[in-house]
Amino acid sequence: MNRMLIIVVVVVIVVIVAGVGIYAATRGGKASTSTSSTTTPTSTSTATPKPSSSNGLATATSYEFNETGKASNGTVLDTVYYAAKNLGTSNVDFIWVATTPSSGTSEYILNGAQQKVWVYANGQWTDISTEYSTMLSSIESSAGLYVNMLVGWGGSGSFTYTIPSGQPNAGDTATFTNIQINPSLPDSLFQPPS
Repeated sequence: MNRMLIIVVVVVIVVIVAGVGIYAATRGGKASTSTSSTTTPTSTSTATPKPSSSNGLATATSYEFNETGKASNGTVLDTVYYAAKNLGTSNVDFIWVATTPSSGTSEYILNGAQQKVWVYANGQWTDISTEYSTMLSSIESSAGLYVNMLVGWGGSGSFTYTIPSGQPNAGDTATFTNIQINPSLPDSLFQPPS
């Protein structure tokens, strides 16, 4: 593995882990799934999904949403577009497009059927499929965090999660919009543009 690929993989993993923490505090906003560069939000907490049976997340096989994270002082931390397909199977697919003021936009695609992972950064797509298992674990962890934040969502409209006091980033918020449960997502969404 060359030095540039190692740096990209490390940055992607750090961004995803950081994103999970920031997501716990904040997240939102539909980003384009075009060939933009991608930065993953930061996070410091982990969670096990505990979705409410009334909002459809518990039995969803696919979902998508936008999320906007804000610090307690109102500063936008990031905006995210997130979609998942084939949940609960070995062929799970994810796409994560995140924009932060400090890092710009990053995009990650994980295709379970092909066991491939791509990252878009610095104006180009890079295949990092040799890190498939690590990326799958990181992305599933962040997905679990999002699902936990959406436990109180009533099943329609937008939803804002506020990080409780006593936790890192207390008072930060994640506002979820365009929440879709079991949307019909095209396979092409989980492939980098040719």
